[in-house]
Amino acid sequence: MKKIIYQIACMLSIVTFVMSMSSCSDDAWGNDNPETENVFYFGFQDWGRLNNGVTYTVTQGETLDIPVQFWCAGSRSFDAEAFYYVDSSLTLGTDFQIVDANGNALQQDAKGAFTMKWQLTGSDVTDNHRIQSIYFKALNGAKGDVTVSTYDPKDVDADGKVRISNGSTDGVIYTPNNINSQYEVHCFTQNYKVKVTIK
Repeated sequence: MKKIIYQIACMLSIVTFVMSMSSCSDDAWGNDNPETENVFYFGFQDWGRLNNGVTYTVTQGETLDIPVQFWCAGSRSFDAEAFYYVDSSLTLGTDFQIVDANGNALQQDAKGAFTMKWQLTGSDVTDNHRIQSIYFKALNGAKGDVTVSTYDPKDVDADGKVRISNGSTDGVIYTPNNINSQYEVHCFTQNYKVKVTIK
């Protein structure tokens, strides 16, 4: 009898979870709310265990493909930009590089960010969930760890923790990524960083 009750409870939990996820995607990323129509979300594709614990390993001379996702329903009259950062005691340009799909080195802006452009224009742009990749190349230099994140690693509070804002009524906390007069890009706190280990 206990086994049957346990199985029923598990099934109800799964059904509730699936329903909440589908309703979340409709509410959070749909266009039915003018206040959030131009609010987008950016994060790593691999959610891991929702604890920012995703790790990658790359050997010297290899290029690692790190998929990222961008949530936006429908098309817009503009394209959007999201930012990502690297943080390490290793040296960018000597030990590793961030490159494009063709292997060309990308440059950071004055604030230390790499820019990723997302096409939102065009009548054929309807997918809520867009995917691109960050390409990380190990340069046969020193070995060690690099954190790749969707928030500025210098933007921390007095305790060294990421500054976060609870701007939503659904209890989910987001970190701002790119906020301007046209749109807002936020990143999820559950998958805002990954660790890359150069072997």
